[in-house]
Amino acid sequence: MNCLAFERLLDEGAPEQLPAEALAHARECEACARSLVRARSLERALEAYFSEEPEVPAGFADRVMARVERGEARGVRWLALPSPLPWWTRAALEPGVVLALATVALFVWRGDRWLAGAHAAWNTLSAAPRWAHNGLLAVGFGPLADLVSRALAAVGAAPVAVQIGVGLGVAPLVAAVAWLGWRAGERLVAAAGAH
Repeated sequence: MNCLAFERLLDEGAPEQLPAEALAHARECEACARSLVRARSLERALEAYFSEEPEVPAGFADRVMARVERGEARGVRWLALPSPLPWWTRAALEPGVVLALATVALFVWRGDRWLAGAHAAWNTLSAAPRWAHNGLLAVGFGPLADLVSRALAAVGAAPVAVQIGVGLGVAPLVAAVAWLGWRAGERLVAAAGAH
């Protein structure tokens, strides 16, 4: 037992329930003995202070509940405190507004670089249909690959805004199908494990 371990035991808040090893250390170490005396004194003071329950006037709870019921009947919202800030300050501090303003500031400040980076990233992502087509062909889903490539062929020649719109529209569908496939795989594994 060292002083640090002793202090950690005291910090747990039970100076009367210290192990024998800790008490032996406190008898040998002056600093830990003083800490133990202070902790016991604090524990006794807290017990003395919180042992007495305050006197509650007769009918106090009934009066409070009656006021609450009257307020609720009038439509008073007890937890809605008026804001000390004007509406325009509160609106400016909303996270969505802050994010939108930061995005606009970045585009105004370095818009050319951001647009060039987004265009380069989109060019990389626009190759995804070709990768998916090749992957489906490699796995043996040739007709499905042809169907997907024909459906997405017009998108590849469209303007970037249309490509992004199609990507954002198709992404939730792809995510839902992937999730359903994952859940089906889980069920198959669970069924195989049950047998």
